[in-house]
Parts: sequence; structure tokens; C-alpha cells
Amino acid sequence: MAAEQDLLEAIEAVRGSPKLGRSGHLNRLFSFLADSTLAGRSPKESEVAIEVFGRDPDFDPTRDAIARVYVHKLRQRLAEIGEDAGPKLTIMRGEYRLTLVDAIEPEVEPAEPIQPVPPRRYPLWVVLVAMVVAALAVASIPVWMPDTSGPRIAASRSPLWAQVIDNGKPTVVVLGDYYIFADTSPADGRSRLVREYTVNSPMDLDKFILENPQRASGYEDLDLHYLPVGSATALMSVSNILSSVKDLKVIPLSSLTPTMMRDDNIVYIGYFSGLGPLRDPVFAGSRYAIGETYDDLIDTKTETRFESGGGIPDHDKAMYADFGYISTFPGPAGNRFVIIAATRDPGLTQMGPTIATPAILDQIGKSGGSDLAAEALYGVQALSETNFDGRLIRVSPLDKNLIWNESSRPTKAFPDG
Repeated sequence: MAAEQDLLEAIEAVRGSPKLGRSGHLNRLFSFLADSTLAGRSPKESEVAIEVFGRDPDFDPTRDAIARVYVHKLRQRLAEIGEDAGPKLTIMRGEYRLTLVDAIEPEVEPAEPIQPVPPRRYPLWVVLVAMVVAALAVASIPVWMPDTSGPRIAASRSPLWAQVIDNGKPTVVVLGDYYIFADTSPADGRSRLVREYTVNSPMDLDKFILENPQRASGYEDLDLHYLPVGSATALMSVSNILSSVKDLKVIPLSSLTPTMMRDDNIVYIGYFSGLGPLRDPVFAGSRYAIGETYDDLIDTKTETRFESGGGIPDHDKAMYADFGYISTFPGPAGNRFVIIAATRDPGLTQMGPTIATPAILDQIGKSGGSDLAAEALYGVQALSETNFDGRLIRVSPLDKNLIWNESSRPTKAFPDG
């Protein structure tokens, strides 16, 4: 009876913890697992998906990883709550019930290394060129990659790219980078690199250390950033298409300034989570909104939810869906914006050849109206970090009147990470 009482008290403590957050999915999942655990039950993955996330009775866990994705997220959230004193709740791997343990080691998400795109998909010379371009980009060195091939010329003449090339504005290719820092005194004594979604600069780190002195006592700034793997192939395609642009440079998003956004052509390449100050204009006139995480895209007109399975721990063991995105719209001073984004690496890698495909670019051009404001969503089948197949889901016009008009812009919330 004492053990049951301890379990009940731990569950109620988590229910009342602000660290559990406001995520409807996480709260519903926790309540379901808590009720099942107190009843002595350990539900199956399919039951969790059906009861918590509203999946159909014929739910197939090999095609939809929703339960595993959110159990993984809840396990991480419980680890954060478990930093406080007292018995800790956790979810043991491979199980769907709550377990009370003496201590939890918080899971630290490792920094994602930059590595070449899988050679099975691209020849070695493509990987090497892409890596060189990415290295030059981080150093803010202008990049020109002359290419007189037919597809490149056809892509550059499409309305989407022609308006960037011909408007006489400087063009800045912006790579969505992520700030990482060192934890030199973790509990296990092994120093590691850390990615904290609320810490995106040395100034953010200083603030975080002041607000969390015990947790962050060993945190140190290394002035280190990393890029998603998929950025390399998209960057190579963009560099080929824009090879005739003389005033062209590539920078990390952390170097993007408001003046650049006002005056220059901006071409963004990266994850949705890396958009930073570009998030509001990108989604202001869009039919899509970010859900509870950046792996979650919602069509606000149909209420369809597009969830990437790339965040699950075992995404290398089963096929999953990822999503890529392209949009283009006018800037505030006659400049142009082109957004090449994705939920995860497979989607971003797929966007590399897609943004140079004339048929797709023509569809975007036809949908964008006289001011060319349009967006396209792509679905990508993936295994591990490799893209296998892509299909166009929808091309839609953007509401250009909402993009730069903050007073009439609808409110869209964004998750921390």
C-alpha cells in the first residue's frame, strides 16, 4: 500500500507541475498512462494511439509513429521534472506505463553532427561539393557555382527564381543554424555538447546561467553552431540556380539582420524550427501553422495534421513520413523571399532537387498571382535520415496582405523547440 501511495503522490505532483507544460497531447498521454498504471494495466502502442490521439481502430504502428513520438517526449519531460527532490516517475523503454524510481538521469539531446548526405542517394562529387559550399557558407564567403545545364537554366527562368535574379537587389542565402554549448560538469563526469531550444546565442546562454545557476553551473560558450545535413543539397541547388547573381552571399541565420530582411532578397534553407525571425512573415499569410512541436504542421483550413516521424528514437527501423515546404512572397521594399524548409533532414534533402524542378516551379508560379505569393507542401517517405520518395501534397496562394501587416496578422503560436 505504501508503494501505491508513493506512486499516486508522484503522479499528482507531476499533474501539478508547470514543467509538464500546456501541450494537450502530452497532458492527455500522461493522464491516460497514469490511469492505466494505477489500474494495473500496461496498454499497447495501438491502444495509446487510438485512445489518446484519436487514431482509427485499424491503426498500423509501422506506418504511424505518433504514440512512440509522444512517449519519447513525455519521457524527456518527466526527466526534467525529475530533477526535483523525491521519487521520480519515468516510462521504461518499450513500455507504456509509468514507473516510480529513485532517480532519473535527464536525457540530454546530443548535438546533431554535420555529415554527408547518404552516398546511396547522391554521387560522391555531389557530397564533396555540398560540404565545401556549406563550409564557405558558415564563413560568409560569397559562393558562385557556374552551371550551364538545361535544367538549371529552366529553373532560373521560372517566375519564382527570375524575380530574385532580375530585381537588382543583393541576395542573401540564409542557413538555419543552431547554437550549441558545452556542459563541462555533468553528473556522469563526461563533458558533452548541449542543444537547449531556449538558448540560441551567447547572450541567451548568459541569461540561462543566471536563471538556472545549479543546472547550468558547468555550461560554457564555445561559439559553436551546427547545420542540418539536408541543407547541403538544397544549398547546392540554390547556388547553381543563382550562379548569375553577382551580389550573393551565404550566412547562418544567427547573422541575419532586420535591415537585410527589409532590403535584400532572402533565400532561407533549413528546418521550420530554425526560422527564427522569419517565422512570423512565413506563416502570417499561410494556410499552415506549427503545432505543438516543429515536427507537427497543421492545415488550418482542413484541420489536417502533418506529423513527421523523424523525432522517434527508432526512426531507423521503419519507414516514416517527413515533410518539405517551399514558399515565395514579396518583401517590404521590392525584395523577394524564398523559403525552403522542412520538419527534418529527409524533407530538406528532398527539397534540393524539388526547387530546381521546372514543373513544380510552374505550379507555384501559377498559384501565386500577380505578386507571386504562394506555398507548396511536400510529403516525403523516409527511413532513418534518408529520403526515398516525395510527392506534392498541395500548392496554395498566400494571403500577401497579412505578411507584413502586423495589425491585421492572425496570431499564431510557436513552440519553444
